[in-house]
This record gives sequence, C-alpha cells and structure tokens, in this order.
Amino acid sequence: MLALIIAFGAAFVLLSLVTARLDESENAEERRHRANGLVQALAASAGSLGEGFGAASINEMVAEGLVDGVEIQSEDGQAQHWGRTVGVPDAVARTSGGADLRVWVPVGGRGDAARRSLFVFYLGLTALVVLLLSYVLLTYFIVRPIDRMRRASERMAEGNLRTRVPVTGAAEVARLASAFNEMASQLRADRAALQERLEELERTTAELTTAQEQLVRSARLAAVGRLSAGVAHEIGNPLAAIRGMLDLMQAGDLDRDEEGEFVLRIQRETQRIHHTIRDLLDFSRHEPQQSGRIESSASLAEVVEDTVKLVDRQSRFRDIDLELAVDESLPRVRGDHERLRQLLLNLLFNAADALSGRGTIEVSATGANGRVQLVVSDDGPGIDGEILDQVFDPFVTTKPAGQGTGLGLAVCHTIVERLGGSIRAENRSSGGASFEVSLPAAQ
Repeated sequence: MLALIIAFGAAFVLLSLVTARLDESENAEERRHRANGLVQALAASAGSLGEGFGAASINEMVAEGLVDGVEIQSEDGQAQHWGRTVGVPDAVARTSGGADLRVWVPVGGRGDAARRSLFVFYLGLTALVVLLLSYVLLTYFIVRPIDRMRRASERMAEGNLRTRVPVTGAAEVARLASAFNEMASQLRADRAALQERLEELERTTAELTTAQEQLVRSARLAAVGRLSAGVAHEIGNPLAAIRGMLDLMQAGDLDRDEEGEFVLRIQRETQRIHHTIRDLLDFSRHEPQQSGRIESSASLAEVVEDTVKLVDRQSRFRDIDLELAVDESLPRVRGDHERLRQLLLNLLFNAADALSGRGTIEVSATGANGRVQLVVSDDGPGIDGEILDQVFDPFVTTKPAGQGTGLGLAVCHTIVERLGGSIRAENRSSGGASFEVSLPAAQ
C-alpha cells in the first residue's frame, strides 16, 4: 500500500507539472495572438503620432487589463506611452504614418489562475478516489485472502493439519487457496499412512524382539543340555562315593572317628554336587525380557570367572588349556551378568569344538576410551575364508550334520547388538580364530 501511495503521488506531481507547462505554453501563444491582433488594430487607426485614438481609450484599455502598456514612436524620435512599458513588447507594428507601435499585454488573469487551481484540485481528488478504490480492491481480493493463508500455514506448522482456507479472492489467489487445501488434505493422508506404518513397524519390532528372546532362550537351554551332559560324571562320581561311604557306615564296622571322617567327606561331596547343580540352574533360569535401553551393568571379570568355573568341569575342556588375561580394574559394562555369561559360554563352546578337545583357548579383557574389549582366541584350524563374512548369520556352520545348529554365534551377535556393542571374527596369523567383542562401559 505504501508503494501504491508513492506511485500515485509521483504520478500526480508529474501530471501537475506537465499540465502547468502546457497551460503556460498555451497562455503564451494566446497572448501573442491577442497582442498581434491588438497592435494591428491600433496601428490601422493611428497616425504618425497616435492621432487616430485618444489617450482616454488607451487608459481605459489599461485599466480594464486588456493591455499592460502602449507606446508609439515617430520617425523623428518623439515617443508617447500609456501604462507599463518595461521590457520586451509582446507585439510591434508600424502605422500608416511611419510610426512604431509597441504593445505589452498581461501574462494571465485571475481567471487563468483559478482555472489552474480547479484543475489541480480535481486531479488530486481523482487520484485520491482511485487510491482508495485500489486499496479496497487489493485488501478484499488479495491482502485478506493471503493473510488467511498465512494464519492457516502457521496453524498447520503447529500440527493442526485439518486447517482449511476459503477459496476466495482474485483468480490466482483462489487457485493458491485451493492448492493449499489440497496440500493440507494430502498431508493428512500422508500422516495417517505414516502413523499406520509406524504402528506396523512397532508391532514387527515387538515380534522380532520376542523372536530374538526365544532364540536366546532356546540357545541357553541347548547350552544347559551340553553342560548337563558334560558334568554328568561330575555328579555321578560324588554320588557313587557317597553311596559307598553310607554302605560302610550302615555295616557298623567303623569306629567313631572313621564315621566322623565319612560324614565330613559326604558333606564335601554333597556340597560339590550342590554347587554344580546350582551353577546349571543359575545359568538356565529365565530372566525378564528387556526392552529399550539396557540399564543394568555387570563386572566382566566376574563373568569370566563364573563362566570358566562352569566349563571347568566339562570333559571336553579336560585337555584344553584355558589361559586368562583379565584386568581386575576393568570398568563395569552395560548388560546383565547372565547374558554376558551366555555370550562368553557360546564363544568358549565354539572354540572347544574347533579344537576337537585338545589345544589352548585364550581369554583376555581390556578397557580403554569408555569401552571394554573381550577377546576369545584359539589355536585351532581357524575359520573357512568362504564363510568368514557370514559366520554370525543363523544356521551357518562348518560342523557335520547333527553336531551343530549354527545358532551359537548368531545368538552372540544378537546379545552384543542389544547391549550396544559390536563383535567381529578373524583368523589369526599364528593360526586359529579370534573373536573380539567390544562393549560400552556402564555410565
């Protein structure tokens, strides 16, 4: 609107100047015609020194404003003048008697000034009316519709996608409003579709999490079965000893000191069986399903100690040397104790299977830069290069049929990933395979 006012003001000033110039040019031309006509009439009636007209008529013409001044000059230099005769005359003529007649006419009268003022007034009034009409039309057809769309856009930016604007205003503005409404409708449809896909993704994620939990649980039970088979003789030997000592005590051939020693030995063997069964139960118990961020923490040094104690009774580890290099000052890591023990147990089982019951397994744990590195290495044949990149995929195994499912390392990958860590496998240059687990330290 300010630009419109400035444009109309500049046009009004320019038009006024042009009109004034044209009026001045027209007045000058009219004055010349009037002066020429008047001087010719006076020259025709004047003698050599103005004898044809009297001073009274000239003075009357000056008084009425028909002329400003009249001067007549004879050939011998005698001159006579009436009114104001200053400056260049407007018209000059020679009389029949040889005298020079000069006439000065007025520049313009009051009527000309009044006419110019009236013209400028009507011009200004017309400009004002056009300006007001332009303001009303612009406001109704352009400014208000655009302002409505601006407010609707702000409401849409705040999340109100059901905003609509009336399709009014000029043709282009109406098309813009219609396009805005179509865009709002499309955004509502896209938002509904996105919400539906998000809910579907949440359901799929929940199902995947449940499947992963079931896989970990199944792998845990399978490990329990392998552990149970391995420690059966560890339970059977103490039971046989206890039974023999009880038979001797029932025979009654023992003195009091021998009976007391037998009771202590029975207690020790019973405690040994108790510890073995308790370790199996602790490992196989079902922990609650976790979702979202892992808030619990565990000591990796304790996890290594408990896991080694669990496998130490296994017959498959009887001829395997377990070398431990664990820093006791390691920071705690994110995750619960039992999951970390299942992770390490699967890696130890995998290494023992690769060694076929004879060799060396090295377990080391170090910490740096807010992370803890757990490395399990063996001096076996290593991993076939053709499956090295797929070793953590489910059902990928190099074991003969019936001796492995290919889920152990896949479960390890699942556990590590859920704890926010990473795991990788490689073949050592000195021979054997190495699995490196990187876990974030607990906050």
